[in-house]
Amino acid sequence: MKNRIDFVTIVTALCVAGYVAVMLDYVADVDFGFSCAQIRNTAVIAAIVLAMLMAIDFLGKRLGKVNRPP
Repeated sequence: MKNRIDFVTIVTALCVAGYVAVMLDYVADVDFGFSCAQIRNTAVIAAIVLAMLMAIDFLGKRLGKVNRPP
């Protein structure tokens, strides 16, 4: 069995993530009264943290492998 993610799954995930981001922006702006700068700064910090966690996960797997000749 192949562990392959098809194109439709990727597009659906991206569209849902974009829709959730728009909803969170609306709630933060209208309901909570945050300014655009506060929302932007929080979004950038969250994106940096997520990118660092993904990089650590990816590089941690690759650094754990040792290339030993047979």
